[in-house]
Order: sequence, then structure tokens, then C-alpha cells
Amino acid sequence: MNILVISFSFPSYKDKIFDGKFVFSEAIAYSENGANVKVITPHYHGADKIEKARERITIFRFQYFIPKSLQVLKRPGEPIYNPKSFLAFLQIPFLCFFFVLNILKHASWADIIHAQWTVTALLALPAKWFLGKKIVVTARGSDIRLLPKWINRFIHYQVDGAIDCFGPQPRNINYKMTFSAKYIKLPLIVHHDVSETVPDDIKEVVCRKPGTFIVLYIGRFDSIKITKDKLPLINLIHASKISKEKGMSFHVLYIGDGDDHIKRNMLGFINHHNLQNYVTLLGPKTNVFDYIKFSHLGVGGIAINAVSQEYTISGKAQILMKVKVNADTPWRHGVNSILVEPDDPADLAEKIIWAIKNPEQLKKIGENAKEDMKNYIADSKFGGMLYLKEFENLIY
Repeated sequence: MNILVISFSFPSYKDKIFDGKFVFSEAIAYSENGANVKVITPHYHGADKIEKARERITIFRFQYFIPKSLQVLKRPGEPIYNPKSFLAFLQIPFLCFFFVLNILKHASWADIIHAQWTVTALLALPAKWFLGKKIVVTARGSDIRLLPKWINRFIHYQVDGAIDCFGPQPRNINYKMTFSAKYIKLPLIVHHDVSETVPDDIKEVVCRKPGTFIVLYIGRFDSIKITKDKLPLINLIHASKISKEKGMSFHVLYIGDGDDHIKRNMLGFINHHNLQNYVTLLGPKTNVFDYIKFSHLGVGGIAINAVSQEYTISGKAQILMKVKVNADTPWRHGVNSILVEPDDPADLAEKIIWAIKNPEQLKKIGENAKEDMKNYIADSKFGGMLYLKEFENLIY
């Protein structure tokens, strides 16, 4: 089977760009099950126009403005729907036009087109109308919020299938009630790739301080995560101060990057409270699973998002905030997760201290999470098999 994946974001591990990791997980899942994958995505400064990501996966990054040096709409780490300048805003129609042309260029090769976000599905419709290609779409959230409802209704009416992969979350339930489509129930896919080595930047904690309890935070340093999602991006540092004062042996590792202002604040708190031996900012990482396997407790997940999936597929217990988006899901405190009051470093510290003192119960929570969420989250080998089976039903 030949699958054309179209997406505004796709990672390049060669360039240490991690945008759209979840799209890459799906592409890997297809290739692991014997499919050939081409990815069409906008070019960004410094990227190769054609990149062989791995066996049976090739990325084509198309130029959308002339000269190439003036392309500014697509920038790694920034959402494409939030142009940073007037020139970037002017390039939106050019990007859409050249996206359509590149989809048509490669569509004759494809058996099916998998559109990530409804906007790319809209741009793929000429390939359906003129070339008879089947299209499936995965709506990711920002597209549902940003496009007018009538446009999204039109897109869902036109595509051959819409992937229902976000489980029993209120957002997903409302999505399916709002838009009429042929929904295909499938799990989210996580490519679980763990190497045999210990990352150099945590060797001191893992090898030289054996027995140290490791809390791992994964996620972008973004103010929305603090204000809207109530993630303890900075409160985790305050909780570390409390845990240190209680005499706990632990180390908090952060994987991620983003807002420089937030990062400066975090480093300021770490230095002010003399937490250099307790909290470390590692920056972005190619393979977070090499760090998850050495951690005891995860932070940074929301409902069933990418970070939550990574902890779950690894069988690691994770902290989640007591907010509505988490409450209306299968997560249960003390059973398959640890729920914490938002904006409350004392409660966060209390839960971390409990986790340090109760390793067997913590391990059981992680195991329960993996078991309870197996209907919603799958590894690439099994998940890819399920996706290809549904794609075959659409094609033939």
C-alpha cells in the first residue's frame, strides 16, 4: 500500500526538529507493516527538500515562496496558523496553492491520502475530485477551533473517513456530534523506541546516584500550558524546594524548549532556591523514551495527549492536574494516575513525596494505566496493522 501523508508539521531528527512527532509515529507504524509512505509538508529554512526519514518513509518539503530565502510562514516550533509578521501572513495563499500542486503531483502514486488536520484535507480534495483518490482525515483540535464550522462540515462530508482516535474525551465526543462523517474508531499510535544506552546528560543521576527518584517533565515551555492547561511547569520547581526541605532524595528532569521568558524564570527559581542538584533543564530530545525508562514519575501529560501517551505506553505512573479535561476521561486518582490540585505546589510536593515513599504502589499505578488505556493507545506495530486494515477497506 502507498500512503500519502500530508501535514503542516513533520519532524526532522537530522535537524533536531520535533514538530509533529505524532504524525511521524503514524508514518512509522505504516512502514513497519509494509506500507510505503510519502510525506508532503512545507519547507523551512535550512531543511532538505527531500529527506529519507527511514526505510519506506520519504519526506518532500515543498517551496512555497520565491525566493526561498524569504519563506517565513513555516518556522520550526511555531504554529503555522499564527503568522509572526505581515510577510508571513501574505504567504498563506501561496503556501496553500503550492500545497495543492504538490499533493496533485504525488497523488497518482498513492492508494490513499491521510490528511493531518482538516485544512490539509481541504487542500487534498482536488486529488479526490480529479484523480479519484480516497482521503482520510485526522482532526487535531486547532483546525476545529480556527476554521468556520460550515467549512469543517463541508470537509467532513467530502472525505472518505475521519479518524476517531481521541477516546472518551469531551472534546472528541462533541467533535463527533458536531460533524457528520464516516468515523473510523482507531487507537492513537505511539512509536515506542528505546535504546540500550544511558543518555550522557543523566548518567550522573542514574549511574553515580543510584536509587535517586527521578521525576520527568516532558513538554513545550508555553504560557498556555500554565494558564489554560494548569500544568505545573514552574510549580514543579517550587514543589522541588518543598521536597528538598523534607529531606527527599530525588531529581527533576525537564525535556522541552520554547518561551525564553519562561525558561529564564525557571532557571531563576532553580538558582534562587539552590536547586541545581535537584532540578535540571535538558532541552529538547530526539528520543524521550530513553529518558522515560529511567524515570519513576511523569509530568506534562494532558488527558490523552502525546506526552500522556508516551508515559502510558511505557507503563509509567504520571501526575495529572485536577482540571475538567482530565476529569472526563478514564484517569482515576490512585488507580491509574496521580491527580493534583492545580496551582498548588504544596499538594504537588505531597504527591511526589508519597510516590517516593511508595514505589510498589506507584509501579502498580503505571501498570494499571497501560492496561486501562490499551483501547485508546497502541504501539506502532499493532496500531499500524489496525490502520492499514481500515485503509484497505476504504480502498477496495
